[in-house]
Amino acid sequence: MVFERVQKQSHKVADSELTVSYDRFTTRFTIKAAEEVLHSSLLMFIPIRNKELSINNQLFTLKIRWLILWQSKLENSQGVVIKELLYLRRRKSINLFIYLILITSIKAGIILFA
Repeated sequence: MVFERVQKQSHKVADSELTVSYDRFTTRFTIKAAEEVLHSSLLMFIPIRNKELSINNQLFTLKIRWLILWQSKLENSQGVVIKELLYLRRRKSINLFIYLILITSIKAGIILFA
């Protein structure tokens, strides 16, 4: 598996092509529509972030959660528009969480039965 510094994914929302990117070194999360930056922020120390966005004169809410598992979604007044903006990031966070639980369980088992 190749290490990617910037993870990117594209989505179609409100007749506009959104490009979502996340820089793993700087923790910069960026959403662009037609080369216009709609939102850009550093996620370093704030694990929960909500932001109102306007895409083609429609209001959307960006929700980012990254404390234990990664989740980033885009919602409007009717509900969730995009369930996960960065699928690869979500999958990697779930895999890391499962790995940590397995290793912790094995260590606890060794300590208890040794």
